Parts: sequence; structure tokens; C-alpha cells
Amino acid sequence: MGDTMSDADKIRMKRLAKLGGQSTSTNNASSSSSAPSNAPSDSSNAKPAEQQPQANSPAIPSQTAATSNTNPFAQLRSKPENNPPPRIHIKPNATIPSSPEVTANAPLKPQDSQVSLAAWEDRTLSAIFRISLDANNIRDAHGHRLHLVPGVKSDLEEGGRPLLVTTDVLEQAILEAASQGKSLEYLLACWKRAAKAFRGMHNRSDPKYSVLKEARRLCFSYCIFAATMPDMFGEDSDPSKGNLLAEYLLADSESDRGICHDFLSEAVARFDEDESVKEVLVGAMEQLSRQLANLTMNDDYKPYIMAMRNFVRFQPLLVALAQSPLFLPSGIPAQHIETKTLLGPFFRLSPMQGEVALNYFSSPATRDKAYIANSQKSLRMTLQTHQDELFDIANCFIKTKDSREKILDWFALTVNANHKKRAMQVDYKTVSSDGFMVNVTVILDRLCEPFMDATFSKVDRIDVDYLRRSPRVRIDDETKINADQHASDEFYSEKTTGTNNFISEVFFLTVAAHHYGTEAANNTLSEMQKDVKWMEKQLAKFELERRNYAQNPTRLAVFEAHLKRIKDQVAMTQCTILAIQGVLLDDVTQARSMQFMRYVIVWLLRLVSPGRNFPSEPLRLPLQEEQPAVFRCLPEYLLQDVIDNFKFITRHLPHIITSTQSEELVMICITFLRSSEYVKNPYLKAGLVTILSYGVWPAYNRPKGILGDVLYASKFATQHLLHALMKEYIECENTGTHTQFYDKLNIRYEIFQVIKCIWGNRVYRDNLETEARVNLEFFVRFVNLLLNDVTYVLDESFTAFKSINELTKQLKSPPEDMDANVRQEKEEALSAAQSKAKSYMQLTNETVAMLKLFTEALANTFTKPEIVQRLADMLDYNLESLVGPKRAALKVENAEEFGWNPKQMLSEIADVYLNLREKTSFINAVAADERSYKPDNFATAHSTMQKYALKSSEKLQDWERLAESIKKAKKEAATAEEDLGEIPDEYLDPIMATLMTDPVILPISKVTVDRSTIRGHLLNESTDPFNRTPLTIDQVVPNHQLKAEIEAFVAENRGQRKTAVDEVGEPMDTS
Repeated sequence: MGDTMSDADKIRMKRLAKLGGQSTSTNNASSSSSAPSNAPSDSSNAKPAEQQPQANSPAIPSQTAATSNTNPFAQLRSKPENNPPPRIHIKPNATIPSSPEVTANAPLKPQDSQVSLAAWEDRTLSAIFRISLDANNIRDAHGHRLHLVPGVKSDLEEGGRPLLVTTDVLEQAILEAASQGKSLEYLLACWKRAAKAFRGMHNRSDPKYSVLKEARRLCFSYCIFAATMPDMFGEDSDPSKGNLLAEYLLADSESDRGICHDFLSEAVARFDEDESVKEVLVGAMEQLSRQLANLTMNDDYKPYIMAMRNFVRFQPLLVALAQSPLFLPSGIPAQHIETKTLLGPFFRLSPMQGEVALNYFSSPATRDKAYIANSQKSLRMTLQTHQDELFDIANCFIKTKDSREKILDWFALTVNANHKKRAMQVDYKTVSSDGFMVNVTVILDRLCEPFMDATFSKVDRIDVDYLRRSPRVRIDDETKINADQHASDEFYSEKTTGTNNFISEVFFLTVAAHHYGTEAANNTLSEMQKDVKWMEKQLAKFELERRNYAQNPTRLAVFEAHLKRIKDQVAMTQCTILAIQGVLLDDVTQARSMQFMRYVIVWLLRLVSPGRNFPSEPLRLPLQEEQPAVFRCLPEYLLQDVIDNFKFITRHLPHIITSTQSEELVMICITFLRSSEYVKNPYLKAGLVTILSYGVWPAYNRPKGILGDVLYASKFATQHLLHALMKEYIECENTGTHTQFYDKLNIRYEIFQVIKCIWGNRVYRDNLETEARVNLEFFVRFVNLLLNDVTYVLDESFTAFKSINELTKQLKSPPEDMDANVRQEKEEALSAAQSKAKSYMQLTNETVAMLKLFTEALANTFTKPEIVQRLADMLDYNLESLVGPKRAALKVENAEEFGWNPKQMLSEIADVYLNLREKTSFINAVAADERSYKPDNFATAHSTMQKYALKSSEKLQDWERLAESIKKAKKEAATAEEDLGEIPDEYLDPIMATLMTDPVILPISKVTVDRSTIRGHLLNESTDPFNRTPLTIDQVVPNHQLKAEIEAFVAENRGQRKTAVDEVGEPMDTS
């Protein structure tokens, strides 16, 4: 070897300086370290150790001067143990084993201890590093290839030293052997053997311990050299290849190529003395993260997860990862979080990705339900395993103090950057994927589990001032529950002191994650289902165009290619829908989510009932008039998450709801429907009704559904439910959107379902009657809207049936001149009418049923002056439609398909008449109906109900008596009208053209109308009917003078009539 330092040596020296490792060579080696590389050793004439053992030789043979000078890494050796070697009295071994694990504790004869130790050292190191000094010995006893190190042999021969591998020449041997192939792969395998041998050594005073310790130390150092400076071993150091250690992190830790626990433990131990160890390991994990970003669950992703799990077992490694620039890059957009942050690719893996979904549900249109169910079960099992691993990783970061803040910041980034996921129109290219966000949500749910006990003992730890104390979760742009932007900004501008605790941090992060995670995925599912329906319709139309290209092969080929693309897109979307359903319909995940939402419910109810220790103390309704500011300014999604979550569960997974959860769920629904002024968004209140409606659907041998029993018997429900539902029935009249008309019909239909479920409990009806007497105005508004709905849906349904009847006749017997286009138009009109009839008839049946129930319970309310005439007119009109001369127009084929049963409808309407038969005002109102009342209709209805046994004989007799009473009232009304003669216009109501009985003056327009007329108008619109200015009933002014004039007019005319009758007698009845 020359005196001039080569480039490789310079690199090595720089590496040494960086490592800063300090150790001394053993005995004679240190004294000769300054000798020239080609100087002969002082012991060059010595005989081999086997022949000339020295009494005072050290445990590890000394290094020659030549060897020590040419190897700049000699200083990396650790200090030798100073204890003298113990005397060992054991049996001699006949053969020399080749494996280090066997030789580590090989017995020595006392007289041959030094000779045997040198031989053991040679044998052990040769086996660990699989090196050989003999060109004829290229395989060990197990057939493994040995690496010849002729350079080491030459140096030993030149120095006159025994041809034995010792720690003095080990570095040169390692360098030479590692340079013969893939250095890092070779050294990692050596590390496994060295570590295994070292684990077998327990006696630190044994000289063998020092040998193995040094071998292990050198092996690790050279592993790091191979990973960071491959050119040191003659390999290409191209930076584009990335971190060389990364691929070995993916290998099985038990294999020779894998990174084992011992290696990571040694790496952690060297962090303080060598910064590059941390750099190379963190760099390797960063590279794995970038590689994983390009994979899906269809690929081999498991090794990446295992590598990360192995990493985070070591706190220093975990903290180093959290400090990586890749862990939390600044200014990263939402769509890149899952690919360009360290943890993102691990959370990104999900079966909800399109290509993975396609793998689970190939050809979805041709698969049966059993196949799809099994595929979804398999999908859930895979995802659950992956989420368990993600939780293990995240939990390690959480449990380590130095990394906890970083992982919370990362979770905050995922929710803060994804506000656009809940926009009206989501651009999926600018937000994180649903699979990624669902995984984030599930992990946060699990992080909440430790403080979510059944007794809510830690609910007070959720700080109500969290959002006013520099929170991680940003809510600046969020809609608040019941505060405008100005009020919200003013509230949150007042900061509070103190620090946020972990429970509050993870609670608010989890609520936000649900909003942008599982609930956003649910929205995506709904949108995809709509898209598939639309695409399937377009596909059906598109396929009809094939015949246009049949004669042109080129254009036909283009057509077929385009058609295939559409079909592929439909199939992909269908697969994704099935995958999302499979993920969201997981009982375990949803049960965990529901448990968290239970905590949110209790926390919200505590906020709105200050001074009451809920749930230990019961709630009192209605809530206090002054709303707590902290509740009003909360993000709306705190309540929306609860509603969306339980809407999904009550509809799809009701069986996972426990009885305790049912009570809390019913409580929050009733609370915010009863005190609806606490919630600004009408659709949130509608969602509460939907939960109750889903909850009373029969399910799993429970005829009243999962919530029915609680609603039926709970004291809280019996006191407040009916009022809450009726209040929502009134308020949903105006939702403020262009779809409010149809929205209110859907909401009211759901309200009817709940009322039907609980109506059998007499307590509800008793409470209703009591409240109706003390809150009459409220009930009149409810009855008015119910009457409006009955009128509308009956009219729409009957109109649809008349159209069906007419169009069916025209299509069955078309005129001879009807062309194809006209026929197609009529067929489309028939289809539209049938669809309309189906949708409206379902609501009609429910609405008429409700009218029947409430006229029985609230008869006095239905006979108020502002209500009763409209009710009578509506009933008479529909009775005319059902039994009058034109009743045949309602006859349609397959009536049951539309839910249309004319006989049942007649019976329901007859019940409404009978419920009010004792009310004189109702009888007079029916008699006053000049448009639709006909005595013959009552007679026909009686014969029909008798013929088809729709009513009992007692009910039929009541019907006859009612008909007679109405005829009598009709006759009396006609006589009274004759008595009055011609009525002056100023006494007539300008809207109804009837004689006013209680005239009032409208304050702005100054028009005089009857009080009952304006009250009826104000039930629907709060405006003056003559100039549209705002108006309430308390603003009208009684016109006492006009009232007195009218009363005098009536008295005078009736008095004259009575006098004339007395003088002349009653006229002869010639009828």
C-alpha cells in the first residue's frame, strides 16, 4: 500500500470525522499506529499463534503496524474490556463449529486458553462475515458462499502474522468482502449473525464478549457507510437511486435482507454520536412514504405498513420522523396531503379507491346480492386490519410527548384544508379523497375511546372555551348554529387564557373529521347514486343510436368505442358505490362512531341547559329563552354530524343502537324541535324528524322500530313530542329554498309516521287536548296547514287519476289519424301522470289519516270560524268526486300499484264528517257550501258504505242523522237569507262576499273585513291582502260602529219577517 492517501481514504477520513467515534486500539496496535503502511511488524518473525502462544498476550491478538496504519477506521473500535480473561474448565470440543452462535460459548482448556481464544475469534468472525483467507475454502459447512479477502491475507503474510481473522484486521476484511457485491445487503446479513451471536453473550468479563461487541459495532458502522457512501465500496453513488436503506426496510425483518429490531435499537443508541444515522433512517422512511403514495390496496402495500410500525416502536426514531420536513409541510394543498406528507400515503390506502373497488366488484351489474355481500365483508375485514395498523402507528405518536403535538397538528391539517369537501358542488381534484378522510375519522374515533365512559365522568374535560383559545381546528368560515358572522366574530374575538387539554383537542378534531370524513363520504355516495341513474338513462338512449351507424363500419367502430367508455365509467362508479357502502355499513366502525356521537349529544345538551347537571338531572322544556352564546356560536357541524350520523344508522344499521343510546337520541331530537329557535338551519330540524321517522320503521322483529318503544312510553316524550312535531309541521312551511314546497311535504310525511306510532298511547291525546285549550292559536295554525295539505294532495291525486283514465282510453281506442309522434307524446304524458299519482297518493293516504285522527282529538279547533268553512268545502268537494256523477273518471287500471283504494278513501273522509257531527258550526258550514254540497252525495255515500260494509250499522245511522241535520241547517240558512233580503255592500266581506259578523279595519289599507276572514288569511300569509304590507292579527282595529249597524240591520229585517209570518202564516210547502 502506498503512502499517498487515496480518494477513498479521504472519503473514509471525512466520514470518521463526522462520526466522531472515539475508541482506542488494543495493546500493541496503539503503539504502532504511526508506523508507515509498509513497515514491518516488530513481531514479523514470530511463529503462528498455534505454535507460540504468548503468556502475556491480550484477549484479542494485537494488530501489526502495517495493518493499523492502512486502516483509518481503527479508531472506531470500542475500548477493550480490562478484566483478565477468566479461567475456564470445560471439556474440549472435538470439532470446530462454523457458526458464531455455536462458537460464542465454546469451552476452552486452561492450558490452551490463549491459543483457543485466537482460533475461536478467527472462526467466529469468519462465520459472521462469511470471509475466508484460503482460496480453496469458498463454502462453509452449510454451503454458504464465503468471500475471499486476499488483501487481508497478503497483509498478514507480509507482517509475518498468523493467517487468522481478528478484530485488528476485521475492518479491512469487511471493506474487502463488502466490495465484492451489494455491500449493504451483505452487511445487513452479517449484522443479523453478529447480533444473534452477541445476544448469546451474558458475561461482560469474558474476552469473547469484547470480540463480538466490536464485530457488532463495526458491522453497524459499515452498514451506515454502505447506505450513505456506496462509492466507498466501489458502487455507484447516483443520488437518483434514493435512499439505499429503504428497500431493506420492506424486507422481512427475520430474513438476511431485513432491518431487524436489534439494528434499529443500535441505530437509536448511536443517535447522539452520529447524526447521519438518524438522517439515513428518516430518509429511508420518507422514501418509503413517497413510494407508497403511488400504490393502492391492489399492490403489495403491507411491507410499507410493517416498516412504519417497526419504526414507531422506537421513541427516538418516532420523534425524528415527527421532526422531518415531510411530516408537516407548510402550505400544502388539500389534494396533496395524502401523497406528499409522511403519514398521508399510509392513510390514503382504502378500498374506496376506484381501481381497488373494481377489483372487489368486477362486473357489478351481473353479480347477485350474495356475491356483493361477501365482497363487502371481505373488503371490511381488509380495511379493519389496515385501520388497526394505522391506529397503532398514530397511537405511538400520541403516547410520545415529543411527537404528540406534531400528530395533532397533522390531523388538524387534514380537516382544516378540506373545508371544500362540504361545498354544494365539490371539485374532487382540490380536496382529499374520501378513503383518506374516512381513515382519519376512524383513527380519531379510536383515540377518543379512553375518555368515553358510560357515565360521562370526563365530559366536563371537554372545554367549552376551546374554540376561543387558539384552537387547532379553524372555524372562521364555518356556519354557526344560530349566530351570524358578525356575532360569531365578536364572540370569538374575546380570547380566553389557559391551555387546551388533550381531551378537548381530540374531541373537536374528531367532530370536524366526521364532518369532512364519513359524512362527506355519505354525501359522495348519494351523489354517485344519482349520477349512475342519470348515466344509465343516457346509456339506454345512446344505444338506440347504433342503428344509425350500422352501414358505416368506421363510424360504427367509433360509436362502439365511445359506448364502451360510457359502460366502463358506469361500472367503475357502481363498483365505487358498492365499496363506499361496504365501508360505511361496518357495524364495528359505526358503533364506535355512534358512541362518540353520544358524547357530542350529552355535551350539547349540557350547553343548552346551564345550571342542570345533565344527564344526572333531567332536562326541562322548553329551554330558557336566552340562548347561551357559546352554543349559538358553535360550528353548525357539531349538530349536523350527530344528525347525519344517526340518520344513516337508523336507516341502515338500526340493530346496533342500544336502549340507552335510543333515549339520548330521542331527547336531543325532541329538545331542538320543541325549542326550535335554538337552531337556525331548517334542514337540521328536518333531519331530527327524519331520525325519528326512521326510528319507528319496523325492523328486526320490532314492530315499532328501534325508537318506537322509547317514544311510546318515555315520560319525556309523552310530555313534549307531539308539541315538538306539530311545531316543526308549522315551521317547515317555509324553508327558504326553491324546493321548499316539496321539502315540507316530505317532512310532514315523516311527521305522520311518528304520530301514527305513538297515537295508541292515550296519554298523548290527553296531553294534546289539555294543551289545545291553553295554546289555541298554535293549534289553529297547525290545523290550518294540515287542511291546506289535505286539500292540495287530494286535488293533485284526483287530477292525476283523471288524466290516467282519459289517456288510457285514448291510447286503447286511438283515432285513425293519430300519428306516431302524437301517440308518443300521449304515452309520455301517461307515464308522467302515473308517476305523479304514485308519489302523491302515498302522501294523500297519510294526510287524510292524520286529518281523521286530529278531528277526533281536536274537534273544537277544527270548528273555529277561520277554519271550519274551508274544511267543509274541502270535504264536500272530495265527497262529490268520490260518489258524484263523475266518479268514474277516477277509475284506473291496477289501482293498487298507485296505492289508490276509492272505498278506503270514502271511509276515511266519512270518519272526518262523523268526528265533527256534534259541532253545529261544522254542520252549518257544510250546509253553506253552495258549490259542492248535495244531499244526494250523502245518500250515495251511505249506500256505498253499506254495500261494501265499510262502516258498522251504528256508524251508518250516525251518517244518516248527520245528513238530516245538514239538510235542516241548509233550509234554515236559506230562510235566514230570505229574511235579510238585499244586503248593503258595505255589510259584506270584500273577500268572501258574506255578511260580516265581526268587522275589523286593517291598519294600513283601511279596508274593513270580517275578523274570521283576516284570521284565516293570516294563517297562511302575514300580510295585508290588499297591499301586501306586513300584518298581524293584533294590529287590526275593531269597527264597532259598523258592527252595531249590521246587528241592527239583521235584527230589523228578521223582525219584519217574523211580523209578516205572524200575520200571513207560513207559505205552503210545494216542494
